[in-house]
Amino acid sequence: MRYVGFTPHKKQGEIIESILYTDIKYHIVSVGRQFGKSLMGENILLYWAINEPRTKILWVSPIFAQAEKVHTEIENAIHQSGIIKTSNHSKNQMVLKNGSEIYFKSAENYQTIRGYSFNYVIMDECAYIDENAWVQSIRPTMASQGKKALFLSTPKSKNWFYNLYQMGLSDMYPNYKSYKGSSYDSPFINAEEIEDAKKTIPENIFKQEYLAEFLDGGGEVFSGLDKITFDEYPSPQGKIYGGLDLAKQVDYSVLTLIDEGGNVVEVLRTNKRDWSEIVNMVSSSINKWNASVFVEVNSVGDLFYDLLSKRCKNIHPFTTTNNSKQEIIEGLILDINEGNVKIPSRTLFPSLYDELSIFSYEYSPKTRNVKYGAPSGFHDDCVMSLCLANYSRKKNKMKGKYSYVI
Repeated sequence: MRYVGFTPHKKQGEIIESILYTDIKYHIVSVGRQFGKSLMGENILLYWAINEPRTKILWVSPIFAQAEKVHTEIENAIHQSGIIKTSNHSKNQMVLKNGSEIYFKSAENYQTIRGYSFNYVIMDECAYIDENAWVQSIRPTMASQGKKALFLSTPKSKNWFYNLYQMGLSDMYPNYKSYKGSSYDSPFINAEEIEDAKKTIPENIFKQEYLAEFLDGGGEVFSGLDKITFDEYPSPQGKIYGGLDLAKQVDYSVLTLIDEGGNVVEVLRTNKRDWSEIVNMVSSSINKWNASVFVEVNSVGDLFYDLLSKRCKNIHPFTTTNNSKQEIIEGLILDINEGNVKIPSRTLFPSLYDELSIFSYEYSPKTRNVKYGAPSGFHDDCVMSLCLANYSRKKNKMKGKYSYVI
């Protein structure tokens, strides 16, 4: 019986041909988002399982939910063919009628992989797997009958996956071969989406997730700050907008005011004061500039907003959620990257410059979500205040006279 697999795109086809039709044992594939690496890996797995009766194959994912997902996808893809003998999700195993056995494991408790013997191993998102899982548990399962191992991942700094990748590029390791593919190689993702991501997410995330580049591990969000700084506050252009981030425990309350041209015209930063003092200081600056200001109203902000609203006419509440926070931060990233926002130099106002310099992100391979914030022990009040001010500026420029709240 003849079985027909998927139709790979050009870059996938080149990689698959090399993996299947060379004698090289270790294949390291570093690719960008939506390249189709897991789909490619699943089809290579099926090729081995179907064409080599009684072969044993191990699929490893960082967490069990991902391994279970692959098990289900393969099961759904071939169940109508009649080649499945058993598919046991409690044992994480599939057996084909030709005697081939496929095991789906997670690297969370990699010690449970000990004791098996496999002909082929595929490790998906292995940059997010502990190196010890490969060294201590998985590699020994290939000691006696192992034929090929396939390492699939987007990069994650320069960890053990990076080391494997370098071995695959070196003439010193002829049994290793490395491959690279970016999101631009894939027909599964719209080019416009890639370009939008390039503008709106941190440069390092874009290079890692879309271009499959190995970085030194820095998680900084804002770069090239010296290109957008000034040493003296400029004369304001048009209407003034603001963002007020309120103190939580040891943090600072920060009011940032920005003009229509994106120039910061004033930053007020204070802590360890009574609410009445802060209301007086903040309301004085807002009324002086007749500014339209977003005020964070989470936790302590509700009470403060009520007090401030009695002193200022043009203030508006802003509730910070994971989604709204990401929206205003990525809006600022875009405007800084395009030079639409200008800030005081480090000499003129060091707190804002320093917070922007160290503001960082964490990227979750499980959810593909980005979490932004200051490193542990540092502040991000100035950054969030600027994000709110810039958000207010753009909302007003798009809508004309401001007449609604979020």
